[in-house]
Amino acid sequence: MKKPITIKEIATLSGVSIATVSRVLNNNSWVSDKTRAKVTQVIDENNFSPNLIARGMVSKKTRTLAVVVSDITNPYFVMLVAQIESECLNIGYKITLFDTQSANKNKSAYTADIEESIFNTIIDSQIDGVIILGGNIDYIDIPEGYVQALQQLIETVPVVVVGRAVKHLNYTCVERDQTKSVTQITDYLIKRGHRRIGFVGGSPNVYVTKERVAEFKKKMASSGIPVNENLIVMSNFYLKNGYEAACAIIQNETELPEALIAINDQVAMGAIRAFKDNNIAIPQDISIVSCEYFPGSEYYIPRITSVDHQMPLIGRAALDRMLHLLGASNLAPALDEIEPKLIAGESCA
Repeated sequence: MKKPITIKEIATLSGVSIATVSRVLNNNSWVSDKTRAKVTQVIDENNFSPNLIARGMVSKKTRTLAVVVSDITNPYFVMLVAQIESECLNIGYKITLFDTQSANKNKSAYTADIEESIFNTIIDSQIDGVIILGGNIDYIDIPEGYVQALQQLIETVPVVVVGRAVKHLNYTCVERDQTKSVTQITDYLIKRGHRRIGFVGGSPNVYVTKERVAEFKKKMASSGIPVNENLIVMSNFYLKNGYEAACAIIQNETELPEALIAINDQVAMGAIRAFKDNNIAIPQDISIVSCEYFPGSEYYIPRITSVDHQMPLIGRAALDRMLHLLGASNLAPALDEIEPKLIAGESCA
């Protein structure tokens, strides 16, 4: 994909000076109609935004970052955005939040158009850099239109993605380890004597789910424990998905699992509610644990045994990398791994 044209290139193609192009962009009356038409034609032929050209004409930074999330109601995104915004306020930066609202929808009911439109809006705005948290980048099969829009964004402003690195796209990535939390929580159950273990939550179209389920199966196999595929129920990452998954297991299985691993605390809460509604006690009748801690679950009854991914550190790492790209930090961002920590609660016998 062609890189955005610069004001200098517009001047060369038009056969005029940079100052003349600037006057045309600012609608200055000192430019003849003939010259204005010539410059305007070059701009139109290159499908270029005046705002983007204006960005190239000045070196002044706006100290504003865009943060793109796929569902701000999801505690995962809330934690990251809160940390990024807090760090930005401390150093005099502002954030503009774009919420695509795509995460809590079926893929068939959602297209990449929303995110493409947001990327184009960012390109046409005075934004210094973009931090992307989730969205189409998280799908196993990324829509081609999204890839093209993201590539254009990368060629325009610095981009940091929290989550997944895609080889042919040149952005800075803060990769979360999606397997250690699963290894920790599965090992915790096995050491407590559980053998008939299931896994609930997560979308089968999302790479996070694929990696976590694969690690669950790998850990079970290495421990010599067979996996019952009927006890793996995937749909999405929310409360109702945990509830529906637990109900499906209750209805379809003659024997309950000894324990269930939920992809996150919200799914765990939904599953616990479903078992309680069916007079199945937690943890006396079945243990429920989670791969990912969300703030507030320690006040749930029972407190959920979960894994803390240390999201504040991940949010800080994302901003550190962005500041490094912007030249606001002379030091390369630390690449030390952020280790997840197991939190023992009351939901596991």
